[in-house]
Amino acid sequence: MRLPNQLVFRSIKKLVLLSIYVTIFTVSLVLAFEFRDGFKVTDWNSHLISDSLIWVIGLKLLSMTFFRQFRGLLSYFRLPDVYRLAIALAIPSALFLTASFYVSYGFLESKSSILLDYFLSLSLLCVFRTSLRIRRERREGVHPLGPGEEKQLVAIYGAGETGSALASRMMARRGRMLRPVAFLDDDESKWDKQVHGISVYPPRSGFEKMRRKRVSKIVVAMPSATAAKVREITEQAQKKGMSVEIVPSWEDLVSGKKKVDKIRPVRIEDLLGRNMINLHSRNVFQMLNQQVVMVTGAGGTIGSELCRQIAQCEPSMLVMVERAEFLLFQTEQAIRSEFPDIPATAFIGDITDTARMDFLMSGFLPNVIFHAAAHKHVPMMEHQPGEALRNNTFGTLNLADLAIKHEVDRFILISSDKAVNPTNVMGVTKRLAEIVVQSLQERSEITQFMAVRFGNVLGSSGSVIPTFSKQIENGGPVTVTHPDITRYFMTVSEAVGLVLDCSSDANGGEIFVLDMGEPMKVYELAKKMISLSGLRLGEDIEIKFTGLRPGEKLYEELQHNEETLEITHHKKVFRFTGQKSKENEVREFLKELAPLLRTSDYNFLKRKVRSFVPEYTPDLSPPTWAHRHSEVANSYRKDGTKVEGEKLIAFDDLTA
Repeated sequence: MRLPNQLVFRSIKKLVLLSIYVTIFTVSLVLAFEFRDGFKVTDWNSHLISDSLIWVIGLKLLSMTFFRQFRGLLSYFRLPDVYRLAIALAIPSALFLTASFYVSYGFLESKSSILLDYFLSLSLLCVFRTSLRIRRERREGVHPLGPGEEKQLVAIYGAGETGSALASRMMARRGRMLRPVAFLDDDESKWDKQVHGISVYPPRSGFEKMRRKRVSKIVVAMPSATAAKVREITEQAQKKGMSVEIVPSWEDLVSGKKKVDKIRPVRIEDLLGRNMINLHSRNVFQMLNQQVVMVTGAGGTIGSELCRQIAQCEPSMLVMVERAEFLLFQTEQAIRSEFPDIPATAFIGDITDTARMDFLMSGFLPNVIFHAAAHKHVPMMEHQPGEALRNNTFGTLNLADLAIKHEVDRFILISSDKAVNPTNVMGVTKRLAEIVVQSLQERSEITQFMAVRFGNVLGSSGSVIPTFSKQIENGGPVTVTHPDITRYFMTVSEAVGLVLDCSSDANGGEIFVLDMGEPMKVYELAKKMISLSGLRLGEDIEIKFTGLRPGEKLYEELQHNEETLEITHHKKVFRFTGQKSKENEVREFLKELAPLLRTSDYNFLKRKVRSFVPEYTPDLSPPTWAHRHSEVANSYRKDGTKVEGEKLIAFDDLTA
């Protein structure tokens, strides 16, 4: 309910606006006749104007009311508002012009005056609205800037639509401390020209000119720029002492999630990510559209991105399974926010819990299962092999058996490049999971099993990039295990894109892998992240080498010696085939392994696994928290009686 004072204020505001419009239309009508007659004021002109003024202005105001020109926020004036004004004035002018062929009265006696009046009315209204916008922008820009403060001079790389819009918003929002003074662009046809009064320079000579202009920041306004291009711009800018920021991606801009002026600092992901793979989206869509799709590990980096990309294919139901409640909640909220029309439901569940998984699969009868649930932290799993095997290997077997039972069409295991000639527990448990699903393919008549290997995912939880970011934020040192250690890196979106593409094209029993380009030294990655943070290595922050951790390789590999490489329909995707283990042999081994999962003799367990996976090279050193001698406990039982001389852990025996 509006207060009386508010109603009075709104009424006065509308009356003022009405009087301004009446004045503008009166002036445009007079000027139309004056322009026609060369500014010769005659009694005849005055007579025509006086006869026409009331009904001409009345019809224009009626049309303006119909097009809601009395209800908009007048100071927010943009190109769409010009279109609406043009249409609102065009309708009465078209009526006047049509009537002038049949009636000769007042304003209608002069067709040229009707046309002149239309363009004058539109021009004067645009001037009025633009002046209100300028006044608002100046008013908003005055207050945030205190006395003596200077704007930061920036150059925009990319003089296209995005760069133009960004410059316009920067100049309009005077409260921002950024002032565009130059454009850089690779297109020669734009050189030595201007956009919004700002000159466009070629990049080769432009960076030096930017330094002389005291430009402190380069903003990359090319949403579809490749990582190589962003890397090139960043390196050139840093050589000149300038920082680099970037506009949001095309996806965020088109979806409306972010505006063009929501620039952010360049991150390491922008420099390491590569061109998106051109996936066979039609095949993927046909596979997932109107199907029930289950994703395990839905709260993880890969799992959550799988859910997002699957939702784009409009499944009939998306079933998200995760045992970490908070992570599952985050994924569920993200999917419901971004895809409100997609039926999606979230369930707490552990893949090793047969009853729970059987309950979910019998209730939803999924057509496709993406199995991303796993323990993946290499150092943590190294001295907890029983838990890693229970989750990564036995959990996969449990889920795969249920997939056959419930006649799932496709079962896709998310594997790792660490499964190739593994040297750590995490890698060998993934390799065993691959062996499990390949062995089941021989028996399965309906379910097609496959595995997809890929390298480190940029920014995933527990990965090197978030760790480095935290260390840099805390002032260092940044810890690298070895100066020569290298890893493959890929973005989560391209990793998931690979999974979807492979799953739509598989025949069953294959292992797919992505051509991940050239591996990168982790030491170089750390240096780039330090540089992007505006710090100097050796002066502001240090890099400390800590030595390889148990089970850690210097170099990751892509295939086993006994695997055969095959080319697929996609030049970046390869299929590996090799001799598959027999299901009865796999089950017999896992049956022998199961009682050992709870043992404290980790090295015995590792040796047992190696007997079945001969390419596995286990690390047999004791945990850092273990003593290599027997310890005597002086403690108490629950009943209060004292225990003396009882051996707790004897790692002399475990590592013998």
